Amino acid sequence: MTSRKSMLRLASAMAMAMAMGRTASAQVRFRRPLGPAPVISYGYDNNGGAAGCRDYNCGSRCYDGHTGTDIPVPLGTTVLAGAAGTVVATNDGCANYGGLGNTCGGRCGNYVQLQHSDGTRTIYCHMQQGSLMVGRGQSVGCGQAIGRSASSGSSTGPHLHFGWQRGGVSLDPFTGGCSNGGGRWVNQGSYPNSPGDSCEGPPPPPPCTRREGPFGWNCSGPIAGMTCTLIDEPADPHTWGDNYLCSDLDRGLRWSYSGPIAGMRCIAVNESSEPAAHTWGDNYLCAPSWLPYTFRFSSAGPIAGMSCVQWTEPGDPHTWGDNYLCWTRDPSCVRRAGPFAWSCSGPQPGMTCTQISESSDPHTWSDNYLCAERDLGLRWSSAGAIAGMTCTAITEGSEPAAHTWGDNYLCAPTGSEYSFRWSSAGPIAGHDCLAWYEPGDPHTWEDNFLCWRHTPVAQDAGAPVDAGARDAGTIRDIGTIRDIGTIRDIVDVSEEPPRDASVDVPIVEDASSPVDDLPEDDVQIEDPLIELEAQPGCGCRAPGGEARDASRSPAALLLAALGLVLRARRRPLLRRR
Repeated sequence: MTSRKSMLRLASAMAMAMAMGRTASAQVRFRRPLGPAPVISYGYDNNGGAAGCRDYNCGSRCYDGHTGTDIPVPLGTTVLAGAAGTVVATNDGCANYGGLGNTCGGRCGNYVQLQHSDGTRTIYCHMQQGSLMVGRGQSVGCGQAIGRSASSGSSTGPHLHFGWQRGGVSLDPFTGGCSNGGGRWVNQGSYPNSPGDSCEGPPPPPPCTRREGPFGWNCSGPIAGMTCTLIDEPADPHTWGDNYLCSDLDRGLRWSYSGPIAGMRCIAVNESSEPAAHTWGDNYLCAPSWLPYTFRFSSAGPIAGMSCVQWTEPGDPHTWGDNYLCWTRDPSCVRRAGPFAWSCSGPQPGMTCTQISESSDPHTWSDNYLCAERDLGLRWSSAGAIAGMTCTAITEGSEPAAHTWGDNYLCAPTGSEYSFRWSSAGPIAGHDCLAWYEPGDPHTWEDNFLCWRHTPVAQDAGAPVDAGARDAGTIRDIGTIRDIGTIRDIVDVSEEPPRDASVDVPIVEDASSPVDDLPEDDVQIEDPLIELEAQPGCGCRAPGGEARDASRSPAALLLAALGLVLRARRRPLLRRR
């Protein structure tokens, strides 16, 4: 019986030991989260809620209430994952220099938080704006680059704040006489130096995720939180089906493995060591013509003077280790489209300009102008639409709420010949568009466009203008003369007088018959064409017209001529008996 109890106790102890062993081996240990190994400036405060501080070695290299380890490094130093894990939280958008007490990112500034296989978490604070190389939900390996250092959030200088949590409680990863945690470094090193750079277990395969500025590269799928373009070559068998070029916003980049894309700016992407059968000679990366970037591709390392992101494919043996996509950003901000211009550096000469300002935005929004070839009555408001005008909301969704871009409007007079629309995602199809580019603002002011359609306004002909005296032969000088056909309606001058059919004698006109013998009322013209008023000493004039010599008046001359014709056609005929 005693033997049986002893055996049960032994089995229980062995099981507990095995369980403890499994628990101990499951604990994740970390490497130094940086390449450089400077002396630690401030450690975790193990003094609880008491005044003062106490580091893991019972020293004072800490400050009251500090919950992590501060390692001083220059701005832009690459930050590495302390162990393999999954990204559970990130923050980006805080200024690189926050200052003491800055609350951006919960005082942590720009950060990445990882959860590890044992349930513990690590956090990497005060990182550089726009430098995060990973996104939420992404798996990372030990030592993988996740961003770059800065001084964002509550920070007085560039450094990395490394924090470790278990069950939501911050602990000290260092082992020491005053530590509340400890045992979490693969190689802790000596006090107060940085830990070692060895990862636990076998070294991970070379990571292929790269990030530089707004662009990233990954050879094993899209990067979470970024807009990604598949870089594919179907004729290459070396895993070119899961490679992606990614951007922090949709910049309209497109890939072609069958030549340049019409209407876009394209650069050839080639690796000369690839066999001809892999057809890398017709591969192009293409960008919209409006994008303010100039791209170049290099298969021999980074290009001097340009920003570059490496394109690596470990599964391809054809030297895909020295290939880089490089770029420069256009420093000029003056844009022109149709009758409009945009400038981020003051008004444009010879144009009517409207200042586009937002006093709550610190990123140089004080010298931006929308200009037009003529004054269209445009007005800008950063406090809501202007009453009595037709207004278009000008927004940028990536701007922080504190920059108050939710109440900015461009307003035009009601009935303006221009109908405006706004886009923060590239030009609008079917419209003329002008880019609003502000290179000094990090919040994606490179794909924003003011677009319009133009409906010309009909011009009023205005009041008739007195053309002055015309040529003397112009009847309109003194009145309105009717068509000569009107006279024929009264007296038909085209017919001869009827013959006397009973007398077979030819009718002969008597050339000697004086016209003056005809009675004055031989021909009556009804509704006289022009009424003339007698003016003593100056002949006649048309009502409202200038005085003229009646004998020289074109109307009088015309009437006299008509009278002669009519009388000649109706005067008595001499007949031979």
